[in-house]
Amino acid sequence: MNLSMFIIGSVVFIVAFSFFKVTALQKTKNQNESWLKLISVFFVDLIVLMVGTLGVGIFFVSLFNMFHG
Repeated sequence: MNLSMFIIGSVVFIVAFSFFKVTALQKTKNQNESWLKLISVFFVDLIVLMVGTLGVGIFFVSLFNMFHG
């Protein structure tokens, strides 16, 4: 059960972050960006996704264990 709660927490974070990125891309759609800037944004987003997925997954499992003993 802990694994499924971890996966649910991870999916929730990935979906929320994806909606945030889609909105941000729509606002900056017409601006020309350099490849260096785009690559740096990609790596920052990748780190945020990894840390956020682990963090929210652990948070969901902790809440589940706290309320279900």
